[in-house]
Order: sequence, then C-alpha cells, then structure tokens
Amino acid sequence: AEVAVATRKWACLNEKATMREPITIEDVLQSPMIAEPLHLLDCCLMSDGGGAVVVASKKAAANAKKKPVWVLGHGEKQTHNSVAFMDDLTVTGAKESGRQAMQMAGITHDEIHVVQVYDSFTITVILTLESLGFCKPGEGGAFVSGQRTAPGGPFPLNTSGGGLSYLHPGMFGIFLIIEAVRQLRGECEKRQVENAKIALVNGTGGTLSSTSTLVLGRD
Repeated sequence: AEVAVATRKWACLNEKATMREPITIEDVLQSPMIAEPLHLLDCCLMSDGGGAVVVASKKAAANAKKKPVWVLGHGEKQTHNSVAFMDDLTVTGAKESGRQAMQMAGITHDEIHVVQVYDSFTITVILTLESLGFCKPGEGGAFVSGQRTAPGGPFPLNTSGGGLSYLHPGMFGIFLIIEAVRQLRGECEKRQVENAKIALVNGTGGTLSSTSTLVLGRD
C-alpha cells in the first residue's frame, strides 16, 4: 500500500497522468480484492499509449537540439519460461541484470539519484528493489515504508506515477526510460528530482522471467 500511495503522489504532480486523485493507505487496503493479497489499487492501469526513444552515436548526439543522456551501463537476464519453473518467487533476474548494468557503469547504489522500475503490481516494485540490491531480501516493505519513495522522500521512485497511476499500455518499459531521460534533462517541472545526474531503469517482462536494466547519466 505504501508503494501505491507514493506512486499516486507522483502522479498528482504529472498533468498527463491518468489517475491524479490522492489516495491513502486505507484506500488501498479497502479497495476490492483482485487476487489475494493484491487489491485493485495494487494493480497497474489498463490504457492506450505509445512512446519512443532515439539512440544515437556520440557523434550524432553532438548535433541534437537537446543535451544527450548517456547510456552508462546495461544488463539483461532471462531466468525461466513459465512462472511454475521460477527457482525462487522472491528473486527476479534484476539481481543479475542490475549487477551487470551497475558494474558496466562503474557506480554504486549510493550514486543513483532517481529510480524507475516496472510496477505491474505493488509487489513487483518490492521484489525488484530487493533484487537490485537497494535493500536486503525480505526488507523491501520496510524500505518503502513512511512514504520514503514519494515526492520529498530520500528515494525518488517512479516519478511519472508509474504503471499504477500514470498509464499502462501493455508494455510499460519504454515509459520508464522516457521518464528517466526527462528527469536527467530537468524537464519534469513539479515532479523534478533536484540535481538528478544518474538514473537506474529496470524493466520486467514475461512472468517475472525477463529483466533489463539501464544506468543513464548526464554530463
């Protein structure tokens, strides 16, 4: 519920977000049960939409109208086909893809200013944060408590409002990249994270079976 409320607070600052009405912990816990223990407000939206990014060489980027955001690191991991064959339901491939991306970028967790992760459900966020190593296994709930990931908190997360409140057109991953780029360019107005220079983006696909992690940065 902490995740859903914090994400909605970010959406309230995004004029393009689908859901902008403030919600409380009690609202989440009292919303209709969808699949125990997930309530309606624990689940992502269903909407239309599309996004695009341009990936260019350093030479081509020099001619762009806007300052480029650099790909500092990247990692991918496929762990299983069917969720029935998942080795551990509490660990996703982000454990490996995150390690690869951060190692390539040469950074530590403490150097990341803003994080965007796929939020198909509130539990996906907690699993991903644990697997990425921002907190230890089993500590994700405590990590996000106290609205730590909300605007003004010490861990800016899913600053667009995420799939839970911004939009969710089936494949949400590209919007994680777009929001990270906007944050690093300082284009997010009311929801702008101050002095954001490094962003981590993690997308999850399949049945928690495929993850891809990016570390992005600006000059």
